[in-house]
Amino acid sequence: MSGTDAVVLAQAEERLRQERELFDLKKAQDQRNFVLKLTMGWVIVVLLVAICGFAGYVIIEHEAYSASTVTVATSALLVEALGTVTAVFRGTLGKSPKDLEPTTSLSISGSRNQNE
Repeated sequence: MSGTDAVVLAQAEERLRQERELFDLKKAQDQRNFVLKLTMGWVIVVLLVAICGFAGYVIIEHEAYSASTVTVATSALLVEALGTVTAVFRGTLGKSPKDLEPTTSLSISGSRNQNE
């Protein structure tokens, strides 16, 4: 094995190591991002139920509250419902994460042939 072949091989191994580390980093980031999105989704569901439950209670028991309080509760219910539908729509059909793909290229043999 000549000196240039050893250098090319060492460069290829280092590039592969760096690409593997980058891929592992992206994979870990995607995993954390998925957990974050899942957690935020459940928080939104809990808040939706709580706000809708409270607003629904105020609307049902409207005799015990002033007209402005009932109006605020009705508006909050409408805004919460529309906001949730919009968030789910954007989250489902919006920007999706990039698929994981190999980061290595097969140009090692091509660069090796150019050096010979």
